[in-house]
Amino acid sequence: MNMVNNPLDINNSADPDNIQGLLPRTEPSFAAVFEFNTIGMALISMGGLWMRVNSSLSAITGYSEEELVYTEITDIFLPEDTVKLPELIGQLLAGEMRTIQIEKRMKQKDGTIIWVECVVSIIRDANNEPLYYISQIRDLSSRKSDMERKLVESEQRYKSLIEHNPAGILTCDLNGLIKSVNPAMERILGFTEMDMLDQSINHFWGQKNQEHGSSDNVIWQTDNYMLQVTHKNGEMIELGLKNVPIIVNGTIEGVYIIARDITQHNKDRESLRVAQQDLHDTVRRQQGMTMKFRKMRGKFIHTLCDGELLYRLGYKPSHIIGNGLYEIWPYYMAVSIDKSYRKAWNGEENVMYEATFRGITYLTSLRPIFENGRVIEVIGSCVDITERKRMETELRETKELLESFISNTTDAICVLDPSFRVMSVNAAYEQILGWNQDELLNQPLPIYPDFLEEQRQEIYDMLKASKKISGLETVRLRKDGKLVHVSVTKTPIKNERGEIIGFAGITRDITERKRTEELLRKSDKLSVAGQLAAGLAHEIRNPLTSLRGFLQLLQNDMKGKQHYFNIMLSELDRINFIVSEFLVIAKPEAIHYKKSDLKDILQSVIALLDTQAVLCDVQLLLEFESEIPKLVCSEMHLKQLFINLVKNAMEAILKDGLIKMTVSLQRSDLIRIRTEDNGCGIPEERLKQLGEPFYTTKEKGTGLGLMMCFKIVEAHKGTMTIQSHFGEGTVIDVFLPTQPSGQEKMEMS
Repeated sequence: MNMVNNPLDINNSADPDNIQGLLPRTEPSFAAVFEFNTIGMALISMGGLWMRVNSSLSAITGYSEEELVYTEITDIFLPEDTVKLPELIGQLLAGEMRTIQIEKRMKQKDGTIIWVECVVSIIRDANNEPLYYISQIRDLSSRKSDMERKLVESEQRYKSLIEHNPAGILTCDLNGLIKSVNPAMERILGFTEMDMLDQSINHFWGQKNQEHGSSDNVIWQTDNYMLQVTHKNGEMIELGLKNVPIIVNGTIEGVYIIARDITQHNKDRESLRVAQQDLHDTVRRQQGMTMKFRKMRGKFIHTLCDGELLYRLGYKPSHIIGNGLYEIWPYYMAVSIDKSYRKAWNGEENVMYEATFRGITYLTSLRPIFENGRVIEVIGSCVDITERKRMETELRETKELLESFISNTTDAICVLDPSFRVMSVNAAYEQILGWNQDELLNQPLPIYPDFLEEQRQEIYDMLKASKKISGLETVRLRKDGKLVHVSVTKTPIKNERGEIIGFAGITRDITERKRTEELLRKSDKLSVAGQLAAGLAHEIRNPLTSLRGFLQLLQNDMKGKQHYFNIMLSELDRINFIVSEFLVIAKPEAIHYKKSDLKDILQSVIALLDTQAVLCDVQLLLEFESEIPKLVCSEMHLKQLFINLVKNAMEAILKDGLIKMTVSLQRSDLIRIRTEDNGCGIPEERLKQLGEPFYTTKEKGTGLGLMMCFKIVEAHKGTMTIQSHFGEGTVIDVFLPTQPSGQEKMEMS
């Protein structure tokens, strides 16, 4: 096997590489040097056989040339010293090493073991193909002096310095021809040593360089310099170069050119420059201000300061950098800031201070920078908080105003957490409901009577669904056990993300208003009673006259007059009905919401007003368009409501009047009662004011009747609308639910 593939696989064929014929074809001087050299020399085939040895090598080994030729080179070395030889030969063939220089033990012909130095290199042809090995073998025991050994070591060090130097090194003669190239230069340029040997340096450095002029002068450059050159792969690279002259016996024989690839270095430096510029621009353009300071000569001297805030304060970086506190700020500010500077310089973390200058308030955060446990610098970051301070002031004033309002308002205010437990109540809460904040804190509200438990749950469900409850008129339980009439408004409290964080409630005591409304109702009843008195007197006088006449007849003779008793009983029932209905209107009594028949209520109203309608020349009609279910209501209030509506209609009719009441079912739970007349009508501009207290369209009216009508409808959770055209009559629609929420449970007084 050829040694190119396996250096220790020996081929014993006779002179396969024609080594024997090599020396005669070489120059006579080389043959003479080979033969008569004092150092043992040998030519070794690529197969690993001795092919030629000189006399010095024969003298060292003790074998004659004839005994060594065509034998394996490993035969005369100890086996353990040849273990690493294949690896070294492989590196030599791969071009990783130029020569092999090793020390081995050799066994001479007489059996003596000696140490020898072997230097092996490869001879290659013009195509860079290996031809044979040439080896120099020196008997280390025959060195004449330590100087020679040191010289060898020095040569080895020199070779190691060149071969293993990370910087590219090549040598040029004085004509600029390349004489040697180390591996690092091969890596930098991409060319091998064989590509570059005896080539002009201009071929690789380029013809011209703008900075240095003609490249012929490059080898005479004495200072560090840079050049752009072309890598073998076509890329442009930048080299940092240094020329060192080669001086032998005081004469310059050539130049070492030491090169480093600084392409990436320059890119990094440019990136750093761009980053620094970007950082500078960022610091300059930031809305706040960044600054640094050090303690120098007992003073805090600023080394950096920039940012938009600095310019808004009326300064520039040149006003700050290099100056101390007392040279920049007014004395009172400098004294205050100096305390914070000292804390940060003493190593305290997160030192913060506020300062106000020229109407601008800013917040500064100081952070010390440590090196080897010692503060070497302090960096500060400043932000403009003028607007925040203004908002804080406004918020504080608003908070104080709100707290004052809550504390002094006459309405009871309560704030609940998401679990409907009390967080706070105001002073009015205790005045209206009897409980103070200490008694209610973190407790559920105890103000709901048992019969309104369903209403409480309904309110809480609506609040949790983010719905607002406004103006709910109901009753609440006081601490002393009494019920108080209140108007309740409740709303959820949300944070900036729209999440419910609590609930607020405003409770207004409407007891006095309820009493006033009751007085107004009673007043309205008296007014109605007074107006009905004439009709009732006439109505009652007629049956009384009949009764009187029949009694006179009966005094004389009872025989054959039995049918008079039936007439008399009928007339008495008529009187009793009229008086009873009159008492319903006039008599004050406790009123309950209960299921009632609307048909009976309306028929009673028609019967009560029928006599007055006859006197006013008005025809009353009552019509039910469908079967009407019973509804939960206050029967007395509804009678008062419809008596007022019909009476108002009769007063608006001059002659030949018609008042028609039509009852229909709009939905399964909603009834409409329409009262329609052919009276004088109401001007459009007055319609919006109807229902206001003491506003009336009648000459002697009080305006309380219609207001009470609206109140009665509202109490039944219904609505009332009025449509009218002047000169054409009026249509009033009353919409009543069959069962108002919770009202049937509430006792009214």
